[in-house]
Amino acid sequence: MPQQQPIDHPISKLSYFLRFTASWKQEVKQHAETVKEGLSRPGVLTDRDVARIKHNCTERQEDLTLFEAQSARWAALPNLSGSRRRGLAELDDSLAEIRRLDAQILDMAALLERATLEQQMGASDLEWGLAALRGQLPRM
Repeated sequence: MPQQQPIDHPISKLSYFLRFTASWKQEVKQHAETVKEGLSRPGVLTDRDVARIKHNCTERQEDLTLFEAQSARWAALPNLSGSRRRGLAELDDSLAEIRRLDAQILDMAALLERATLEQQMGASDLEWGLAALRGQLPRM
């Protein structure tokens, strides 16, 4: 199926994009904190939980690419006011922060994959004890 062309929004929508990305960034920060909590509690998350975390980050990366492309199209417009240029800089900063947080979440998810409930249930107490003594359990 051919990929659809993204919608080219008018620059008048910049304030909407700023509000949206501000709340989006806050949501991703909270998500990162929740995933970080999972690192200190091996066996709490399932394989499916970790797969969902990875899936959500991957989908968000695709959305970020669309937002970044829209910002680039706006930045190329002639005669942008100073306030709109500042707004675009703020938008780009927010998008970069979301991308950075997603990279952290994906790194944590890779660690969590080794300590899911299924992994813990499949290992003996001795194996988990030895892994803990060796410092091989996922940690932040």
